[in-house]
Amino acid sequence: MRDLDYGFKLWMVNQNKEAVFGDGIADLLEAIDKRHSLLTATEELGMSYRYALHRISLAEQRLGQSLVTRVHGGAKGGGSSEVTDFGIELVKRYRHAQAEICKTLEKMP
Repeated sequence: MRDLDYGFKLWMVNQNKEAVFGDGIADLLEAIDKRHSLLTATEELGMSYRYALHRISLAEQRLGQSLVTRVHGGAKGGGSSEVTDFGIELVKRYRHAQAEICKTLEKMP
């Protein structure tokens, strides 16, 4: 038999069991935190701006808290986006859970 490995998909759910946070939004928040721009983050990830904005808005609605603060630019642009402290903490919790699950799976036969 060929060598097999384990894979998994992880997401966080709210009290209504609605998916609110997974790899896609974690990657997006990390890119926003790095670039301070939603547009630049979406370009870097190959994600449409509209889709990213929808995912953030839906997650914020389901969580009841903001993940990103946005400052609109003037006529020549210049807006910026910042991940909130809550968003940063959520990414940390999610990445920690991923790492712990990976460690457990590495021990499996």
